[in-house]
Amino acid sequence: MNRHRTVSLWKREEDGSYKAELDGFELHVTWKPESPDARRGFVWTASGPGEKKLESKHVVEEIEQAMGDAEYALRVHLHPELL
Repeated sequence: MNRHRTVSLWKREEDGSYKAELDGFELHVTWKPESPDARRGFVWTASGPGEKKLESKHVVEEIEQAMGDAEYALRVHLHPELL
C-alpha cells in the first residue's frame, strides 16, 4: 500500500533531508544513493524519548511515500490497539 504524508510540519534540512516532530518523536527522511548491493531511494528513522528508535526496512522511490511510511509506523508503534 502506498502511504502519503499527513503531517504538514515536514521541514527541509540544509543537507536535503526532511524532518518532522510527531508525538515526541523526531522523524527523519534521507536519500540513499545507489550502490552495487542496494538500490537508491528514501529511507526514514523515528527517534524518540530515551533510546527508542524505529527505522525503515526498505527504500522507496518517492519521498512522500517515505514520509507516510514513517508516520504510519510511528502511529502503529504508539497505538497498536488502533489496528
